[in-house]
Amino acid sequence: MLTMDQQMEDILRTYEGRFDVRPAFFREKPPENLCLVIAIPCFKEPDVISTLDSLKACVPPSGDVEVIVAVNAPESAAEDVLQANQQTLQQLDYWRKTNRCSYLKLLIVGEEKLPDRSAGAGLARKLAMDEGLRRWVQAGEDGPILCLDADCVVSPDYLVAAEEAFSQKQVKLGHFQFSHTWRNESDRALQTGIIAYELHLRCFIQGLKWAGYPFATHTVGSCMAVRASSYARSGGMNKRKAGEDFYFMHKLLPLGGYADLSATVFPSCRVSDRVPFGTGRAQLEWTSGQRGMQSYSIEVFLVLKTFFNLTSGFFRQDIDGLVLPSPLRGILERLSFGPRLIQFRKESKTESIFFKKFWTWMDGFMVLKLVHHLRDHGCPNQPILSVSEQLIRFYQHESVPIDLEIPRLREDLLQLINRS
Repeated sequence: MLTMDQQMEDILRTYEGRFDVRPAFFREKPPENLCLVIAIPCFKEPDVISTLDSLKACVPPSGDVEVIVAVNAPESAAEDVLQANQQTLQQLDYWRKTNRCSYLKLLIVGEEKLPDRSAGAGLARKLAMDEGLRRWVQAGEDGPILCLDADCVVSPDYLVAAEEAFSQKQVKLGHFQFSHTWRNESDRALQTGIIAYELHLRCFIQGLKWAGYPFATHTVGSCMAVRASSYARSGGMNKRKAGEDFYFMHKLLPLGGYADLSATVFPSCRVSDRVPFGTGRAQLEWTSGQRGMQSYSIEVFLVLKTFFNLTSGFFRQDIDGLVLPSPLRGILERLSFGPRLIQFRKESKTESIFFKKFWTWMDGFMVLKLVHHLRDHGCPNQPILSVSEQLIRFYQHESVPIDLEIPRLREDLLQLINRS
């Protein structure tokens, strides 16, 4: 029987042998009572100190917390990026030297020659998270790695909420609550844009929940948390330049062990052109007039609800006799839906094994393909205020809980529109 130390060393050895991992940055052992590791990628960030100060202001957990900040840049980075990063490194070093919070330990990674072909959000997050995995291996424990971004602040219960959730061994993956800090933004256009964007995010997940998709959850990168062993066994963080959080979460969700974390992360409302989609890009498109206040049509979720209601019969029902929703038949045929079901049946001795295979295949990315197909073939986007109103009505009529932020954000958006 392997000890926990041996198990974690074996997990790391397998991970480093199978996947592209950069050399370790830190050799010194972590504190004996390490309870949380926080991984923060940092690229041309002007105010990462506010993030550290918000962690410092949290209710203390029972043990020590290591915060790994990975200051990064691609090998072709412009001089202004390198100068900004150098300033950040100096600020971090000063904060570390003057920090009087005994349980909060800052570790700084400087990596400014990342390959251009892979440098981006995914690789930057991976740098910090891989180091977090090594810290847990060195500690001989299987603790959580919390993802945070360098433009976020957190609620005072952030640390204790994470510690409490991951004290339950069955929890392998988690996601904090989130709320964009639009009230702190002086620009009315950015205020309106971020409320519309957050409302869109929440309506999308709420629509999927109403439709019956079992893994409908938010995938905001700065809100993710994962147990070290689950991180390594799943292959770690991907190197996508954007959307790395979406793919990472949906790779792990079908494996089970997910928990909503009660504390809140407050991302900024800023404009950004660094990634092709996400909050910063949405704000850039909003302020330049490229994005309207729209979201996926309610018809999309009605079609998906019809489809997901059929899934319980997929294991036993005659596949040739399945009557699929007509708007989805074409894309499901192109995705080899029927042959997939036949394959899953052949490979599954039990119904539970079949559905594990099916939902691993019908992951968040596959569902998004269906959503975009419906959007482009008869179910065009609708005004976000209309979508949110319809979703609220659905939940009221069916006595199903709704994300309480949806009515509040809808009211906030209405007030901002009426004032402008």
